[in-house]
Amino acid sequence: MTAKHGHLNSLDSIRGIAALVVIFSHVFLAYYPEIHSGAEPAYSDLALSVFHTPFTFFYRGQFAVLLFFILSGYVLTLGCVRKAFSNPDYIAIAASKRYLRLGIPTAASVLICYVVVASGLVPVIDDGITPKLMDMPAQDLRLTSAVASAPYKSMLFGDQTFNYVLWTIKIEFYGSLLIFATFALVGRNRALHMAVCGALFLYLQSRAIYVNMYSYFFLGALLARIDFSSLQARAHNPAAIVALLVAGCYLGGYHESSAAYLWLEPLSASLGQWATQGNIQVVYNGMGAALVIVAVLLAKSDGMLNRCLNTKPLLMLGKLSFSVYLLHPIVLSSLGKSVYIEMGRTGWSALVCLAAVIGATSLLSVFFYRYVDRASIRWSDSFGRALFSSSPQAGESGQTGRGQVALQPS
Repeated sequence: MTAKHGHLNSLDSIRGIAALVVIFSHVFLAYYPEIHSGAEPAYSDLALSVFHTPFTFFYRGQFAVLLFFILSGYVLTLGCVRKAFSNPDYIAIAASKRYLRLGIPTAASVLICYVVVASGLVPVIDDGITPKLMDMPAQDLRLTSAVASAPYKSMLFGDQTFNYVLWTIKIEFYGSLLIFATFALVGRNRALHMAVCGALFLYLQSRAIYVNMYSYFFLGALLARIDFSSLQARAHNPAAIVALLVAGCYLGGYHESSAAYLWLEPLSASLGQWATQGNIQVVYNGMGAALVIVAVLLAKSDGMLNRCLNTKPLLMLGKLSFSVYLLHPIVLSSLGKSVYIEMGRTGWSALVCLAAVIGATSLLSVFFYRYVDRASIRWSDSFGRALFSSSPQAGESGQTGRGQVALQPS
């Protein structure tokens, strides 16, 4: 395995781990909202105590989503660097296929959610309050709404009627187009491209939440133009890589109300003066995600970090990451809610629910990946090549190195 492919495999595994983080986030939010916000009164003193530790990165869904966005910017730009200079049609083909590549799995997830709800597989809690996220999707969904949401409303407008994670797909789609457009305009000049991506990253960081999330695509693009192999050869330092990973995970768990981050208040105040509309939590979580990715890129391909990330289970999880991300909400609202109804809001119930949702989602994702996700790669490739009358070698293969192009989403 080449060094470049080894690192891309590792980044694929990071994407898979991030998908698991999202599941942890949503299950814990349903059972113990205080573990996310620190709000009292709390259902669990233990959950509230965890909130105030520096080890909350493993359930910070926003941290995981920003990892997705940076990885998309990185992988899409790397594909342009490797192929666009030799093939003048590459960017046009890659951009034209993007809607189908993301839209087919997205549409399938919407229709699956509708079928599950219409079949009565989402139980109803008649007595008491339904936990957050388990109350979605609604019980009275109509087929006409699904028919509208599946082909365009989810992709273009981030419609969450059927699947609440689809707000990210809209950002993924438009962010991808921004990456292609920027590379087409200035990508031939590496220094100029890096300067433009850096400037756009800083500018968008100061914008309001959701707008500032587009900045992380440009951060990923910036990282793709850095020669990490040369940096690694000149100054490889395992201790520094560990420090980057630790700092990245620490910042990935940032919340302004957590006691573990109170020492950052002066810096947060300064950042708030610079970016009055900016969201400080997104800034810290995004910086944490970037540090994790940089640590992986700086690590030797045959070193311990990349050997761990290149194990078969993690590589498989990376392949399934998009499928896991799209399917877990409906599994939580059906199977997860059934566990909650049977066992109540207890610690054991939360653990059983978490295990059930991860297990069932993983199993369903194998079939979804095989029959929907991979099909979307083939069909979008064919569409792009047909649109530009190009040979198969000219199009984006749907994978760069071996990775799917992120929340993948890519």
